Amino acid sequence: MKHIAALLLCLLGAAHAGAQPALVTLAEGTPKVLRGATWYKLVPGLVLEDADIVTVGGKQQVQVETATGSIVNVTGETTIVVSLGKDGALALAVPAGFLKVAAKMPALRIRTPQVEIAAGDAIVVAHADAFEVFVEAGAARLTDTAGTPRDAKRGEYWTKSGATLASKPLAPKAFVDALPRNYIDPLPSLASRIKSKPALVADHDITFAEAEPWLAGKDRAVYEKRFVARLRDPVFRKAVAPTVARYPMWDRILNPEKYAPKTDESKATPKEAK
Repeated sequence: MKHIAALLLCLLGAAHAGAQPALVTLAEGTPKVLRGATWYKLVPGLVLEDADIVTVGGKQQVQVETATGSIVNVTGETTIVVSLGKDGALALAVPAGFLKVAAKMPALRIRTPQVEIAAGDAIVVAHADAFEVFVEAGAARLTDTAGTPRDAKRGEYWTKSGATLASKPLAPKAFVDALPRNYIDPLPSLASRIKSKPALVADHDITFAEAEPWLAGKDRAVYEKRFVARLRDPVFRKAVAPTVARYPMWDRILNPEKYAPKTDESKATPKEAK
């Protein structure tokens, strides 16, 4: 397996440090953060980094706060992907659950499966599963998957009807009743309670079963590279083996003979007839 180890070392680069995006100030239950290819326990005081993946359990909540004073609270079972722009601006991909954002400038971006929400100097409450948004204060820009923007103003409730974004002057009772109770009040800032940076405690390395949904998505090549170190683990390699052809980078590492140059036998010197 020496050739595998050598290839892995070539593919593994230094982790991108990035700008400081957000501080975790509340972590109910047993949330975790996937950094690189390792799951760590998510606790208050942890600073999120670009490409971190955070899991939140049902009826639990996670809150993050930025250095500029923005607050994002996410409640309910979901997986959050953290992105940082070159300017350090924070974006969170939230495919499910409820969230409340009290945003300062620069604007925060929340990406749901159907619509991206950009909010700066605004308070927005959203339900990502069905895509429902209520602008409690300020204004937000909503952009659908076709790239069409809409300006959402204070007091407006927006939802998606078919392929079209539509608004109403007030949030319906069903939406309000379904919200987490703490969303009725302003989000409290908890950053001042964090007195020291906690130690990063590993939970476990990602398994192939956990990695497979990411490898099956549109960013397969990104996650192949991200999780390549796991090929050092015999258990992980064994799990990958039956479907390794789906992952070209890994197939080249585990089956280099398939990609070795083939000899052109037609140019070989014919043997003399006896």
